[in-house]
Amino acid sequence: MIKHLTADLHTHTDVSKHGYSTVYENIMAAKAAGLTHVGISNHGPALDDGAPEGHFRNLRAIPEIVEGVRVYRGAELNITDYNGSIDLSGDTIRNRLDYTIASFHDEVISPGSLEDHTSAYLSIAANPLVDIIGHSGTPGFSYDYERVIPEFKRYEKAVEINEATFHVRKQSVENCMNIARLCALHGVFVIVNSDAHFCKLVGVFHNALEMLRQINFPEELILNGDGKRLEAWLQRRNLLKEQGI
Repeated sequence: MIKHLTADLHTHTDVSKHGYSTVYENIMAAKAAGLTHVGISNHGPALDDGAPEGHFRNLRAIPEIVEGVRVYRGAELNITDYNGSIDLSGDTIRNRLDYTIASFHDEVISPGSLEDHTSAYLSIAANPLVDIIGHSGTPGFSYDYERVIPEFKRYEKAVEINEATFHVRKQSVENCMNIARLCALHGVFVIVNSDAHFCKLVGVFHNALEMLRQINFPEELILNGDGKRLEAWLQRRNLLKEQGI
């Protein structure tokens, strides 16, 4: 099992009131952790202290390479309804960002039924503007994993295994294991991310990797286990966005 990852694409900065580090501090923390790639992915504007759309449109002000680390411009989109709507424009996503994560947050939308959540995730799966499915093991937003995860494969999404889950969403861990097992079964990439809201947590993945080890998850399906694999996947995802697939 992979013991060291090359990238962390789910990190937050002090653009949000519940983030406590700067972009540069996150980049330097990634370098100190031995990462070669890092992503900045603040919350979208539907969250009360999420970043405004202008923040995401101006992320290109950050150089692609900082202190030897490849910096990707991303966003953690909010799923805003059970039709799978998201809170950034297609123009911003296609032309200003390198990738997106889509997540449910109960500050934005109250949990519904399993069928509500399933319907939303099926729409998210088919939406070319979404690349990564964020912390989807949350019990309050449970969905029909057997029905949806094959659709993530069909539309070439990656499913996040979120390190913060093991600290702040401990009731999600069993669901995350079940999701990971189904990803292995259907050949769906997972990406292990920190969801860091403070720089010292960037690149920290111990619990997530241990969980994947326990279930003998295939190394070749861990997207950020290899930098070239990740880069090729991101290039493919951006081509699909351009094609609207």
